Amino acid sequence: MVKNRFLLIKCMTMGALSFPAPFFISFFIMNVDPNKISDSNRFLLVSILLLSGAVIGLAYYYKDSALAALKDWYPSGKS
Repeated sequence: MVKNRFLLIKCMTMGALSFPAPFFISFFIMNVDPNKISDSNRFLLVSILLLSGAVIGLAYYYKDSALAALKDWYPSGKS
């Protein structure tokens, strides 16, 4: 049961946006030419990198002890 969906989405988004960066930097250093990659392969590569980052963020959400206190937080209702 997910208590704080905002925190879960935040972890997955941050993982998806930060995890692929080292791979893109290494592609740049190794002179991988994006013009030689077909559009379908480029889409598949970027999708796999973003999804793997989201999985890393998901694991971070469930395994990090620092997030335990934040998981119980609920936004206040209308008064």
